[in-house]
Amino acid sequence: MTETRSLCVAGFSLASIFKDLHLDSSKAALCEDWPRLTGVSLESAKRFLEPGFVTSMARAAALSTEQTEELVSFAPRIASEPALLAFFAYCLHRVRHDVSLTRSWEEQWPPLDEHLGQDAGLVNVLVMLAALPEALEGFDRIGLPARVVADTLADLRRWMESDVYFQNHGRWGITPWIARWLTKHWRGIMVQLGRLQFSPSRFSGPLEVFRHRTSGQVVALANSGQRLGIDGQAWGPCCGSLEPSWVSERSDTETHFGGHCLDPTGHAERLPVALPKSQWFRVLATGDPMLSIHVPTGGSLAFEDCGDSFRQALEFFPRYYPEVVFKGFATASWLMDPRWGELLAPQSNIVRLQSELFLYPGIQGDNDQIYQRVFGWGVTDARAVEWKTSLQKAVGPVLESGGHFHGGYCFLLKEDLDWGRQPYRTYKKWEIS
Repeated sequence: MTETRSLCVAGFSLASIFKDLHLDSSKAALCEDWPRLTGVSLESAKRFLEPGFVTSMARAAALSTEQTEELVSFAPRIASEPALLAFFAYCLHRVRHDVSLTRSWEEQWPPLDEHLGQDAGLVNVLVMLAALPEALEGFDRIGLPARVVADTLADLRRWMESDVYFQNHGRWGITPWIARWLTKHWRGIMVQLGRLQFSPSRFSGPLEVFRHRTSGQVVALANSGQRLGIDGQAWGPCCGSLEPSWVSERSDTETHFGGHCLDPTGHAERLPVALPKSQWFRVLATGDPMLSIHVPTGGSLAFEDCGDSFRQALEFFPRYYPEVVFKGFATASWLMDPRWGELLAPQSNIVRLQSELFLYPGIQGDNDQIYQRVFGWGVTDARAVEWKTSLQKAVGPVLESGGHFHGGYCFLLKEDLDWGRQPYRTYKKWEIS
């Protein structure tokens, strides 16, 4: 109760913070751990807002001169408002000590838009800079290469220049959601290796994967209860009027693994198969350790660059994080929508990337996300903008005609990494049963 008393002596309860900063009291649950803060001193928090410190950390994060100057100019505003300073100290404490930030998809503290207007996002950037010295110490203890550290930290600037906050306000800053996301980077849980980023995770796919004992062929069977459309792809509310036509089932016996095969191009087969256990063994199931793939925004998705990132990951994690055991790689993304194989040229980077992976059905995103990723923030009608890129020209007609995108999922077992050889596209249905 020591910290609770010190906060009260300073005149700060959670209720007073919400009142002074004009925060929505309905979001108080995001700050439920306020009384449990330990070692937080408001006076010591001010040092993270001094011009020298902000400039030094902004340089470490490779922020631009303009971004740095705006942060330095705004920081005294936080130091001058006791309630705002207390909230800043609280957010910093969460980034440093609360492991839930790396596991949740929710914002972990309320935005300050009503109190600070278009400057609200600067608070979140300053929180991340305040937490940076501790992050750098951790990277140094592990001995991470300077290039990996620099590329990983560069995500702060990338989000400042591309996130919805910048798009809405035209000002530097990030939302609390992005601050929560960047906590993974600051703790070394998410690292950038070349073009791609990787993070230890658990496989969430509703399927099991099997390998043939002699040929090495890989087959995936859908778990029971997966709703699938007549095209064998995932079905959900975002799929428009397409009615689900069937539901997957598993029917294992003492001698066989039975169920519906998942074609590596991203759809399920209606006709069930039976895999003899004498010939097939399980290599991947829900909950198994994997490396999650994330494709940061910006830059080309060059095919060879992606392959190099995967190869780097196979060497990097055993060397620097030997405790991280993983069976392969997995992700959910708008880039994994099976429709890209139908809409784009075979030599396109997206199609070539997909061809190295095992796609499987799932709902990950919708048309809103496609508008955002393909046409830009704020676009809700493809007819309202000029179609310049090959991606826009492929997507535009589909959206105009009422078509739907829903993203997709994929995995790549590390034993199958042989970039350019398309290991799963050798799938032959007649060799399965």
